[in-house]
Amino acid sequence: MTKQLKSNRGEGTYIDTVIFVFVSALIISFMLNVFSIIVAKQQMDICVDQLTRQIQLSGEVNEDTESLFNMICGKMGSLKDVRYTVETTYYDGKKIQLGTPFKVTVTATAYLGGYGDLRLASIELISTAAGVSEEYWK
Repeated sequence: MTKQLKSNRGEGTYIDTVIFVFVSALIISFMLNVFSIIVAKQQMDICVDQLTRQIQLSGEVNEDTESLFNMICGKMGSLKDVRYTVETTYYDGKKIQLGTPFKVTVTATAYLGGYGDLRLASIELISTAAGVSEEYWK
């Protein structure tokens, strides 16, 4: 038995090769998963910036804000439970008076998995941006 273990004929390298390929595939899968989460975070940053600019120009949170959010953030398939909130002092209804600061926060849940939809670990992603209303309400 010890002679076979010390032998250099190459019979044991098949097992080593299979293990190496399997571990390499797992590492590549993990890296691709992490990379997709980083890209989704960048998309969330773009989404929150666009929402902030839209609210600055219109001076209110309205259906245009909701449709813009759905258009930009609706394409992020790797994220679950994507939502946004606006923190401010409202003037009337959802209107924000000129010069009033506000903060937009977009949150989502990403899952670190690997192959398929394993969901080994959930990661909460948060993007925030602040702005000031540019609309005067009488």
